[in-house]
Amino acid sequence: MKQTYETVVIFDGTLSEEAIRKENGKIEDFLKSNTEFEKTDVWGKRSLAYIIKKKKSGVYHLYIYQDQSEHNVAQKIEKLLKLNDSVLRHLTVIREIPEIVERRNRNFVEPVEADVEGGEQ
Repeated sequence: MKQTYETVVIFDGTLSEEAIRKENGKIEDFLKSNTEFEKTDVWGKRSLAYIIKKKKSGVYHLYIYQDQSEHNVAQKIEKLLKLNDSVLRHLTVIREIPEIVERRNRNFVEPVEADVEGGEQ
């Protein structure tokens, strides 16, 4: 079964635009050769909520791709990103299919409102 993955990567904000383009190209090439690559969404340079590796800013990129779960490409990209010194942080998640989310939400029972006054009538 194909699953859609989203990987957010925060590159070191002190890198030049050329260095970030080069690192982005490496990641895209890996994903294009190993998955059904959809797109890269560049969120740009932003201040970090807290200091990471003595850096105060980072450049955010979102990669969206599909893969068969038995290929373990998500694990391979995680390893590739961990070894990359230009990457401050990264996170990969599986995008949920809307039908599954809707089915799961239907199974929840609505809470019953309690009698606030507390007295019997």
